[in-house]
Amino acid sequence: MFIVVLRYQVPLEKTRRYIFLQKLTTQVYLEHGCLEVEVYRDASDSQCWMEIYKFKDKQHYQEVISAVAKDERIYPVSEEFNALFDFSEYRLEKNVYYKMM
Repeated sequence: MFIVVLRYQVPLEKTRRYIFLQKLTTQVYLEHGCLEVEVYRDASDSQCWMEIYKFKDKQHYQEVISAVAKDERIYPVSEEFNALFDFSEYRLEKNVYYKMM
């Protein structure tokens, strides 16, 4: 299994909008073959969020990402999603993992 983990700092006043947009994004990813999407909020820092996307393997990930990029529904959601963050202060953290056990 190939896993992509994203971490964000979401300002508290933008949390509801983040959740709404994340639900839309998750729907698109699942429709294009992503196996599962999990979203977590840090227990000690309510501004820290983590998203986990699961794929069969790296090739499957690339196929899903390509299909999502061609889906016109994702562009307005992505624009609004990116507007939630001040990337001059905080960068998106992205890591990839292989499930070993």
